[in-house]
Amino acid sequence: MSCPDCFKGGRATGDPKGKITTIHGVRTYIAGPPSMSASISTIIFYTDAFGLSLANNKLVADAYASATGFRVLVPDIIPGGPMSPNAMPIMDIVLGPVLWWNIWGHLVRAWSFVKALSYVVPFFIRAFPSKCLGVCLDYARKVKADLPAGAKLGVAGFCWGGYQSINLSAQSAIEGGSERLVDAQFCAHPSALNVPSDILDAVTKFKTPVAIAHAENDYVLSTRKVEEAEAILRQTAGGGEGQGGFNYHIKIYKDVGHGFAVRAKPGSEAEARGADEAKEQAVEWFKKWL
Repeated sequence: MSCPDCFKGGRATGDPKGKITTIHGVRTYIAGPPSMSASISTIIFYTDAFGLSLANNKLVADAYASATGFRVLVPDIIPGGPMSPNAMPIMDIVLGPVLWWNIWGHLVRAWSFVKALSYVVPFFIRAFPSKCLGVCLDYARKVKADLPAGAKLGVAGFCWGGYQSINLSAQSAIEGGSERLVDAQFCAHPSALNVPSDILDAVTKFKTPVAIAHAENDYVLSTRKVEEAEAILRQTAGGGEGQGGFNYHIKIYKDVGHGFAVRAKPGSEAEARGADEAKEQAVEWFKKWL
């Protein structure tokens, strides 16, 4: 999760339609399905580093709820709070082009780099993804236990939350149990994964249906590593269409970078298109399995 793209991108416009309440002791945004929906299943949406501080995450959750008919829960679960969106324009300056002779531009970039570290370093210390799996697992198990009979649990994750959703797919509904926790998983540009093992475990341990939207230009997780994981899956779990009970779908999105599915770069047609297609990938996956 050391890629600067984790902390930059575009801000979406629009007004979130859900509400915030407390579920199992965690402040949670609830994106409700259309009033006519009869679905009883739920999706937990684990956000990127910006959490509920960035409207993008709420708006994506609203879109999922509207398109699937499922309740979508977005827990404010990052220890110590999410990254401030104020880091985004600072990171844009750090990564922006500066001509070699522009002394003032280099000074501004250097000062911005120092400011960026004041956001990034504390976040890494308190909320590196692998340190947060326990609290995310506890929340998911409690939500699953509260679902009505016949309901299923989906999990979606982005960046920071992608680590959580992939690793939750290899967990049981109760500690030491044989029933899977997650009935369908989708993630986009996950951070800090141990690849290929985390992806293999997500698919094979409990035969959880797993879908991944990977950014071709993702500096957090290389395309080579994703392709390696998919090749191993094909050897051990078939083509992902039910052979041996294993279901998975890995799609590589061309010409996009880390964060595209929730923080598409302003002015980038490829990222805007990729974000729409990733949403459709997730919606169809959840509708199929939940």
